[in-house]
Amino acid sequence: MLDTVTNYLMVYHEVQFLTPVQGEWITLKEFDDSTGALLPLSDSAEQLSLEEAETRLMELSKKYPFLTFRINKVIL
Repeated sequence: MLDTVTNYLMVYHEVQFLTPVQGEWITLKEFDDSTGALLPLSDSAEQLSLEEAETRLMELSKKYPFLTFRINKVIL
């Protein structure tokens, strides 16, 4: 008799920012308007649905059109 094992994958999204100098993608939550500082997230601190990530990406892209952002899909 064969046992069937079903693996469940956890999928979430994060918004990332491309640093101009280092050329590295950094997961972020937002920018501090008063200082202009990037507010990065620690690993897996926030797990967004695709809709939430798209909304955040759109908001950041409108607010900072001179910066590069992307949505990263994470599968665990």
